[in-house]
Amino acid sequence: MKQLSIAFLLAWISTNGFAQKADRVLARVSYTYTQKADTLKSGKVINHNMLLFVGKDASLYTSYDKIRHEVAEDQKFRAMIANRAGSNKPVAFVTDANATNWMYRTSYFYFAQENRFFGKEFISLQSYLYEEKVPEIKWQIAKDTASFSGVHCQKAIATFEGKNWIAWFAPSLPFRYGPWKLNGLPGLIIEAYDESKDTWFRFAGITDAKEGDFQRADDIRKRPNAHPADINAIDQVIGTDVAGAYFENIIKLQKNVIKTTKEELDNLRAAFQKDPRGFIKAQSGY
Repeated sequence: MKQLSIAFLLAWISTNGFAQKADRVLARVSYTYTQKADTLKSGKVINHNMLLFVGKDASLYTSYDKIRHEVAEDQKFRAMIANRAGSNKPVAFVTDANATNWMYRTSYFYFAQENRFFGKEFISLQSYLYEEKVPEIKWQIAKDTASFSGVHCQKAIATFEGKNWIAWFAPSLPFRYGPWKLNGLPGLIIEAYDESKDTWFRFAGITDAKEGDFQRADDIRKRPNAHPADINAIDQVIGTDVAGAYFENIIKLQKNVIKTTKEELDNLRAAFQKDPRGFIKAQSGY
């Protein structure tokens, strides 16, 4: 694990070199993501609830399952603390680390104005960020139309990452974003799937983003004795950037993160899965 520890130290930087202009979230798009490969491994269909935060000049695609799980765990913990108020007994809150193993782990940021694309993933409660080339998808727009939950859409097809894709986009929603890496159409991508339907992003709804839609149970940064460096526990477990989009309707990369590459991240993930304790020890030095 010495090599991993050295790589960890060399990779640690702030995102100042990657700082992108913050963008206001205008809408949230829900998708149900299904991949047949997951079904073949487990023998049952695994549906991932995903969320696309849409701004004028940026988008963030992330796991809604992860957000909801961590918010629920935070509420349980606070309820337990309240029930034990006045008691001298120590409070022990046990979480199941395996409860989130099946959830989609990567978040994608697309800053259209600067034409930059980032992937971010958590490994052992540490954020790793990598930049990759903005997907250049050569869409062919067809004349076919369809409606999804009342949203009128037009069909487009393209070959991307070795698969033939069919996407349905809404010309009435002038955002060039979509789920995962699917972007670049003259309208928000409402639904998309590959030709064999091994991978499918099903539309599950869209809502306008309004201030106060979602609030932290207790924002420690608003306390009278708050320090500028204070971070809420819920923000740490879902990511400060995801928390910013969810609670404050702002799309912006978090300040402190480990810069890496996609290849290095794959190696780190494999090292963690092989020896979680050794990985954490290499990170912390303990």
